[in-house]
Amino acid sequence: MKKYMYGEAGKLRIGIIGLGRVATATHIPVLKQIRTVEITACSEVNKDRINRVKEFFRIPNLFQDYREMYKSGLIDAVYICTPPDMHYEASVAAMKHGIHVLCEKPMGRTIEEAKKMTALADKCDLVLMPGFKYRYNTHLQRAAKCVDSGKLGEILQVEAAFMTPGPYISWDPKSDWYMHRENGGVVYDIGVHVIELLNLLLPQRINSVTAYSHNGYHDYNTPTNVSCSFLLDSGATGTVVFGWRSSVDITKVAIYGTGGAVSVSLKSIEYINAGTDPKDRIISHLTNSANEVKTVTNRIISILKGTEVSINDFQQAKAFIAAIEKKAQPPVTGEDAVYVHKVLQAIWESIDKQCPIYL
Repeated sequence: MKKYMYGEAGKLRIGIIGLGRVATATHIPVLKQIRTVEITACSEVNKDRINRVKEFFRIPNLFQDYREMYKSGLIDAVYICTPPDMHYEASVAAMKHGIHVLCEKPMGRTIEEAKKMTALADKCDLVLMPGFKYRYNTHLQRAAKCVDSGKLGEILQVEAAFMTPGPYISWDPKSDWYMHRENGGVVYDIGVHVIELLNLLLPQRINSVTAYSHNGYHDYNTPTNVSCSFLLDSGATGTVVFGWRSSVDITKVAIYGTGGAVSVSLKSIEYINAGTDPKDRIISHLTNSANEVKTVTNRIISILKGTEVSINDFQQAKAFIAAIEKKAQPPVTGEDAVYVHKVLQAIWESIDKQCPIYL
């Protein structure tokens, strides 16, 4: 793997492309708190955003053209935080300059783009990591270990949901680009997360889907809510719902097996089988409560600082940095992103054709 140049005090030099909310409220505040890295440059076409970031974060080098930032030699790795239609081009250009890439979801707009990005990273011996931050959640990691341990026995059925208020309601006002189909709409904004979580949690992969959708914003020909049934390679069945316009954020997965069941959300996890000791359930609830207190405390601190940083964001950043420094494979790869694309494309096709689609 390519060796990186050392910045001040031997730090990994990181650049940011796109200075919207995800960069300024999450990634930049996270990286500013990690001592082994420094943000040496940023790129953004909007001059007002450049001036705000320059004033608030004191980042020394700011560019309006990310290609000039790549040519400058000021960065070893980059976060791609642009709208989805720029993810492929910006990532490929970075890797051609020998720069490691963390690409916000989705990693490219199509399966073909994701495959090309993955192949280029392998060819250039660079880290390419898709930005799937929810997989670093403590409860989801515990659920993945529970499934991997075999405690659930044979997987019989899966239920998953990922609902959020979405654009206009909970995000900044400039949300129109989410609604254009070429940017993926709710399928690639929200569906990408829940399908990636199923990829994390399940030992088998999805091989067919049947999907239905509802368009809640009639001015746009883009679904806002999707329901989908699927089959796994093993023959087990599952359902997943995801969408915008919910009054609350809900993320949850339930997996049922011959040996037990696990129900997990971003805030709690519960494992149940026929012989579950009541004391174990009490311990589980106490653990969930302690973790919730920790999460809420961190959230309050982030709000007071004017950021939207979570433990998941820190863990994602640390995983990316560790993969570069240790010359190792990251916990989620381009191959994972290709699989997620296959499922999402099948969902789109099923919605359009109103029939089951086989992967």
